[in-house]
Amino acid sequence: MTLTIQHPSALVTPGALTRWNPAVKLITLFVVSVSMLFIWEPIRPALLWVGLVIIALTIGNVPARWLAYAHIPFIAFGFGLFLVNVLARADDGALIGAALAGRTLVIGVASILFLTSTAPVDLMRSLNQNLKLPASITFAVLAGYQLLLGLPKEWQTIRAAQLMRQGGVVKRNRKGKPKLTLKDAGRLVFTVLIVALRRAERIATSLESRGFGLKPRTVYRPIYVRASDVVLGMTVSFFAIAYCLPWL
Repeated sequence: MTLTIQHPSALVTPGALTRWNPAVKLITLFVVSVSMLFIWEPIRPALLWVGLVIIALTIGNVPARWLAYAHIPFIAFGFGLFLVNVLARADDGALIGAALAGRTLVIGVASILFLTSTAPVDLMRSLNQNLKLPASITFAVLAGYQLLLGLPKEWQTIRAAQLMRQGGVVKRNRKGKPKLTLKDAGRLVFTVLIVALRRAERIATSLESRGFGLKPRTVYRPIYVRASDVVLGMTVSFFAIAYCLPWL
């Protein structure tokens, strides 16, 4: 079985949210996340979470099973917040804990929507072209992302080389497959890290030799900020602020 890493945007059919400008989308996500800090009761986060889940399943084209799996870390973190507040606060611990857990789920679903509707390359290009983030940063992030995608293949290649050097003296599990011992795993992780560091050094040298960030560069496919992108971002941001602030 081949190990692969795929960005969530590659697992979802492009939809209406995909056409939303990535930079404006990122700013809107930040506004929504900050607005949630002003809610201290669990009802409104729960209602907003339901609304975002419906949007994810319809407009966002996120598969229900994948969305449920993506919720696991947010549910675990939210449950931890709830449990800590229940144990630490005698009077309103359950209420505050439920509110914090609700915030976590809302921000989690909003982040899932952002990840599934925004390709990393488009995001970095938009940050460079629209928000004027230096090209030396955006291209470095893209290079690091491509390096991350190649780590599973490196892992398999190095593991296969280890097995070949061991010859027939290999511990096997009940299914007859080679067993990865703790010692072998340590050697494997160390080798993968060394390979990744050497490749990262070569990429950094290559980027520096090409002069990224020294002067303005032309682009093949510019990403424009349309009026509809700004209107949608302002509408969502205004709704988030209006939904949270009146209850202070």
